[in-house]
Amino acid sequence: MKVHLVVAHPEQGSFNFALHKTAIEVLNKENIKFEVSDLYEQNFNPVAGKNDTTNFPIEDIFQLAKAQRLALSSNSFANSISQEQEKLASSDLLIFQFPLWWWSFPGILKGWIDRVLSSGFAYGNNAILKPKKIMYSITTGGANSKEELEYYQNKIDGLYQDIFGFIGWEILPAFIAHGVQRKTEEERTLLLKSYKEHLAKNVIVDSLVLSNA
Repeated sequence: MKVHLVVAHPEQGSFNFALHKTAIEVLNKENIKFEVSDLYEQNFNPVAGKNDTTNFPIEDIFQLAKAQRLALSSNSFANSISQEQEKLASSDLLIFQFPLWWWSFPGILKGWIDRVLSSGFAYGNNAILKPKKIMYSITTGGANSKEELEYYQNKIDGLYQDIFGFIGWEILPAFIAHGVQRKTEEERTLLLKSYKEHLAKNVIVDSLVLSNA
């Protein structure tokens, strides 16, 4: 098994980033191969458009899906896209590490989805990318009731289904850390331990199954 870790948080001292470091620790301990895309560190451009490819006909009205298919067929994607697609193509599992902002992805991660999960590559007729497994690790604002927890869960389930359900990937349970800003250091330590257990249950077991197949 190989894992592609995509982290989308601007602060490396944050608890969100501590979850990302925990995943790396677990994967290293289990000798599982992985690659990292730290979108803020890479200064990843989230804006999809004409600069994504070098050969879209200048006389045509720009259409993103059409441009993406043309770029794929002519190997003319911008390097920032082709490099991410190479990482993804060589992996079995994609893990998104991000804070839930306005009930959705941070803009930089949404842009990664727009530009990297391109038409003809990740979805559409004859898409060349084989379906992967996907897991989210998320920090959120506080949830003070059962109803709020359910609301968060429904939003996150939607973020899974609208993209990865649509393109036919296997969805793994998300790890969700609520209200970390108000947690004590002891509570944060317990959350990191819980994330290790979550990875052991949902990632490490799969790795062992694949290696013994």
